This record gives sequence, structure tokens and C-alpha cells, in this order.
Amino acid sequence: MSALIDGNPAYKAVKVITVDWDTFKSAPIVEELDIPRRSTLVMFKDGEEVGRVVAQTSAKAIEPLFIAAT
Repeated sequence: MSALIDGNPAYKAVKVITVDWDTFKSAPIVEELDIPRRSTLVMFKDGEEVGRVVAQTSAKAIEPLFIAAT
């Protein structure tokens, strides 16, 4: 994901928060956001979810979320 952010200056405005699954898999945020497993990316814009990818880590899968969030 960092290569994707470094490749487009507009994506640097997107705030990225990482939640460690092994530590927080039972935390309320996981239940509230319906995070099913590791490697889940949920993207928000103005407090609203604009998309998510689960078990996909390629730039091709993730970039549309950055586009939606900028």
C-alpha cells in the first residue's frame, strides 16, 4: 500500500489506520465494521464507508478505494 501512496501525491491525504488482527480481533471496532479476517481494508470518506477489499493485497484491488476516498 505504501508504494501506491508514494506513487500518487493525492493519496497522501488519505489517513491510514492499521489495526493488528492478532491483538484486536475481539475488539468492538472489528465487530462494528464487520471485519471478517486479516487483510481487510475498509475505506471511508467523510465518515461513510466507500468500499472494502477482503483478502486482496494487490494495488489493482486497493487503488479504487483510494480513488473513492480522494
